[in-house]
Amino acid sequence: MEQSIQYFNSEEAAQILNVNVSSIKRWTEDGTLECVKTAGGHRKFTMQHLAKFLEEHKTKTSRANLFPIESDQDLEINTRILKADFEFLIEYVLEQSRLCNRDRVLRVFNGLYLSQHPLHEIYDCLVTPVLHKNGELWEQGEISVIEEHFSTQVIICCIIRLQGTIRMPVEKIGTAFCLVMSQELHDIAIKMVDHVLELKGYKTFFSGQMTLSRKIERAFEIFKPDRIYISSTIVSDVNLAQAEFDKICYIAAAHNARVFVGGRGFDEIDFSHPAVEKRLNNFEEVYLS
Repeated sequence: MEQSIQYFNSEEAAQILNVNVSSIKRWTEDGTLECVKTAGGHRKFTMQHLAKFLEEHKTKTSRANLFPIESDQDLEINTRILKADFEFLIEYVLEQSRLCNRDRVLRVFNGLYLSQHPLHEIYDCLVTPVLHKNGELWEQGEISVIEEHFSTQVIICCIIRLQGTIRMPVEKIGTAFCLVMSQELHDIAIKMVDHVLELKGYKTFFSGQMTLSRKIERAFEIFKPDRIYISSTIVSDVNLAQAEFDKICYIAAAHNARVFVGGRGFDEIDFSHPAVEKRLNNFEEVYLS
């Protein structure tokens, strides 16, 4: 398990934080920057150490670098991240995800986060366009369905790994259910909603694919959510989806929980129920909700 953790030495940490090595040494000695010391006395840093430092000491550095720069390509990617050149990064991440280069995709995600870009911005400006472009390539017959699945799973894997880098608030401001319905096989969007809400300070409950609404009332009674987020991408049976949605709204209203909806499926589902507060169109709106 230990071998799966990526460590950086002092020189690499200095490059990432865009400071000199003497600053790294000083900060570790006074406890400002956490590290792991080897038996030989060498300092080693994880991504979590660096992310925590940047969050707590934003005035000590300028924007962080992506990763230790090992090639001209790394230098260019780092520059594009610092300039927030999402148009370029979308094409780069799409290419790397199709090649199943998880490490390269994760470098971009981590680089954006270390460079102080909000999580919702990473999801809105990079991840969502990449997923849409990947789907379009499949629809146009330019890639096979298995290639589309491979690429999508790379993105999902990197989203989950990015979540492991981010420090979540200890104090909770509420409880949120993140749901899809029984026909829904697409749960990437609601998983990203889950991440954004967790970072904001909510205790979240993520249902995954194909939520069975017949058991949902029991979950309300046990966990008492303040708000419900429902995502729908594709509706194969409108009547069934409408019935399930109405049931969730009815239960939410009975428990004084606010309902938020999002996704193309709600072009077909009537969401005018009084329990519904808003239809959300992007992850920034999720964060602000």
